Amino acid sequence: MYYTKACHKGGSCDKAKVSHSHSEANGYYPSSSTNVPVILSQVNFQTAVEAEVHLPTPAKEIKSIKKNVSLKQCNVLKHPFREDQVKLFITGIVHKNIQYVEACSGTVKDYSVDIPFTGSDDVKIYKPVFQSQSQTTSTTEYKNASCNHHGSNSHQTSSFTYESFNEPITCKLNYSDVIELDLFEDFDRFGRFNTIIEKMEVNLWLYLLQNQPTGNCSDDTSHKPHKPCHKHKHKWIWAKRGSNPCARRLTGVELRPCVAPNETNRNKKCR
Repeated sequence: MYYTKACHKGGSCDKAKVSHSHSEANGYYPSSSTNVPVILSQVNFQTAVEAEVHLPTPAKEIKSIKKNVSLKQCNVLKHPFREDQVKLFITGIVHKNIQYVEACSGTVKDYSVDIPFTGSDDVKIYKPVFQSQSQTTSTTEYKNASCNHHGSNSHQTSSFTYESFNEPITCKLNYSDVIELDLFEDFDRFGRFNTIIEKMEVNLWLYLLQNQPTGNCSDDTSHKPHKPCHKHKHKWIWAKRGSNPCARRLTGVELRPCVAPNETNRNKKCR
């Protein structure tokens, strides 16, 4: 069972009047061949719960209790200073369907109730998380001198901001079990009870997953087009970012084919 969140739309804001707009788009050979879920860690999550259930009518005997476990929230926060650790937040419910009788004979009553549980803990991961930082505030500014060069021009400013849209870490629930002790209380003079004190341990096994690119531009495939590079100081070099040498950083640098004018081999491997 995968836990996914629906996308929520934010409120609308005032729209600025656009006086000019120009667009251009170019396609380049992808830096990876596929984007697949990678298992970062297999997690065993345990939590103890004590709950009080009040039946709508007094019960003489419990005939059966059916239980189903489901997650309502599963969030993962990457540790800012440790590459092998994340913070896991889990919220779920144990849905119980209780069937009972009010007397030695008669109809079977049916009652359903949800018992919530929640918990958090640090979890070790065994695969690296692909995550890049963003800077969306104008903390990096470029100031121009004033007309008399006695200070900065207060009528204009420029800045550079960037956003990296990382793949979220998701949860996949693979297995669950519940160990339970039920205590009957509030008996009447007919020997019927109305309250059940439930002490249970919920045990979950789940995967922490993240979609990550696999394969790289060094794969020897046929009919591979020119590889995008950027020309800087008359040298043909790769645009690198982070630990992935085949990731392109498109920050205003003019892109050119990764083959110098005197080269004719179109299927040369990326080094």
